[in-house]
Amino acid sequence: MRKVLLHLGLHKTGTTAAQSFLFENRRMIWPHHALVPPFRTRKLGLSDAATRYSAYGTQNALTDFTNRTRDLLATLDFGEKRGLILSEENFSGLRPSRNVAIGYEAAPELASCLIGLVRDRFAGEEVDITLYYSLRQRTEWLRSLWAHDLQRTRLLLDFDAFQTRMAAVPSPEDAVSAIRDRLPNVKIQSEWLHDLQRHRLGPGAPFAAFLNLPEDQAGELVEPARKNPALPEDVLDEMLKLNRSDLDEPDLIRQKQGLAQNDQKDGIGIT
Repeated sequence: MRKVLLHLGLHKTGTTAAQSFLFENRRMIWPHHALVPPFRTRKLGLSDAATRYSAYGTQNALTDFTNRTRDLLATLDFGEKRGLILSEENFSGLRPSRNVAIGYEAAPELASCLIGLVRDRFAGEEVDITLYYSLRQRTEWLRSLWAHDLQRTRLLLDFDAFQTRMAAVPSPEDAVSAIRDRLPNVKIQSEWLHDLQRHRLGPGAPFAAFLNLPEDQAGELVEPARKNPALPEDVLDEMLKLNRSDLDEPDLIRQKQGLAQNDQKDGIGIT
């Protein structure tokens, strides 16, 4: 039986660490599963096609996503028994803070499309597909989105105003519930980030369980080397002031990068 794990986000729920785990342990994964990490889906335009569909909902965008994904799956070497692990949060759509009116409304359709393509790729074979989503409590998730946008864009809203703007956007838990409703016959797994952070492998733990390696090999799996830094309040306050200043874009980017780098040198919290 071919085993397939499709990790489709959600944004700001430990996906960077999860994908780092997959990269760090890729040599142990490859004998059992073909691995599709985000750099590949983004280089080949699959991520852009998925986010276009989530933003505009056009049949052309969904067809583009379908064709690009089918082409990628056709190039993968599955041998006689190898399964598939794919990780790409943008396959659930555009980051909700950039798509407030839509949120994750396109996620069920994108997941359904992806499952159909995987089944087509393994036509005539028995295939066991699991959709996996990591979750985060709503307020904590919104704060992480706010901090991300504060650092990466010229966001002018403080957190309270940002929360108000995002009020209509469903929580990650509600988004996954909508996917379950759309795909009642599909195996869907979800894990809370705060639970995963207590595990030796962090957000890599669900992947280790999926691999189900012999005990001696499982002990060789390494924890994620890359995690997103959780910037402290004073740094976020400074970034908000910089965003609201009259700095030109190059200076703004340079000063925010300097703030983030100084914080990382100080060893402030990592999530």
